[in-house]
Amino acid sequence: MGELFIFTGDDDFERKRRAKALILKLSGLPADAEPEENAELEVIAGDADDAKAAAVAGRFLDALRTPPFLTERKLLWMRHYPDLDLFNGENEPFASVAALLAETLPPEVTVVVDGPGFDQRKQFARKVKNAGARVDVCGGSGRVSDKNWAENRRNLIRDFIRREGRRIDDEAMQFLVEAIGGDTGTLTHELEKLVCYAGNAPFITLEDCRAIISRSAETLGWEYTGALLDGNGARALTLLHRLLVKKGDELKVLAMVSREFKQMVQTHLAMRRLHVERINPRMFDAVPEDVRAAEADNFLLAMHPYRAFKLCEAAMRRPAEKLAENLVSLRDSAKKMVTGGDPLFVLEQLTLDLARR
Repeated sequence: MGELFIFTGDDDFERKRRAKALILKLSGLPADAEPEENAELEVIAGDADDAKAAAVAGRFLDALRTPPFLTERKLLWMRHYPDLDLFNGENEPFASVAALLAETLPPEVTVVVDGPGFDQRKQFARKVKNAGARVDVCGGSGRVSDKNWAENRRNLIRDFIRREGRRIDDEAMQFLVEAIGGDTGTLTHELEKLVCYAGNAPFITLEDCRAIISRSAETLGWEYTGALLDGNGARALTLLHRLLVKKGDELKVLAMVSREFKQMVQTHLAMRRLHVERINPRMFDAVPEDVRAAEADNFLLAMHPYRAFKLCEAAMRRPAEKLAENLVSLRDSAKKMVTGGDPLFVLEQLTLDLARR
């Protein structure tokens, strides 16, 4: 019988890369070749600027119904379709495409589909998986807060650095995970820059990362809140002005800072439950199973050990009494901002207040 491969997920770069790699493999072509060099391949482009989702699905349906012509087999690629969720509906041609893919494909036909929106809880996904479809999810949730996502990013970074014959320290690793975000293409590009910047140095440091990694909004926000917690008011003010790109960004920055200090309060409570009085970088590496069982809902135990240590380290530098004062300042600043106070002035005053220890 024929085969159906589906590549989905929210990591666009990785999804497209894996789909193309499979097409080249099925075509017997080298990794640097273009898929169109295979005469057995038919490509239905879902990423053309003027492509309409229904029209692309219609062309794909016609291709599915057409047997191989002048070749023994047929390789069909629906390339970079914008939304696979459309195939859950009853409208045509989406319903007919879903019905054909849910059947057993002819033995001479291999189909590859890539695109976001493949919800494995819905009817289309269940039917094609029951028919034998192989599904590859690229990127998962894409949320930095997700433990598995963060660990996957670390593994990608670690593997890349190892292939280059280098090592990287834990702080630099955490910076990259939090600063670059979820896109694998961006991650690869930034790591290539980082390796070039480091030259022949065998060890990549946090200073290297800060010097060369592109400053996205996430990066600046991470550094800004870090400067606040470190008590570095001058640096925090500099970063604040770089964060405020357009009107309305002030409320976004205030919300970001509020989340950071709320997490600091939660960290104090989580540490108290674990009876943490002294900290070290390896303190969460080997937590006894009985403690894990008793504290199954403790968020410090659910995250990467080094990340948990860094949160505790920051919390130890900011005692509970000072945090209470900080929360009052955040509340008062929010009131001033929504009742007509100058947003920039309010944020500057708040920054200096939070940076005082």
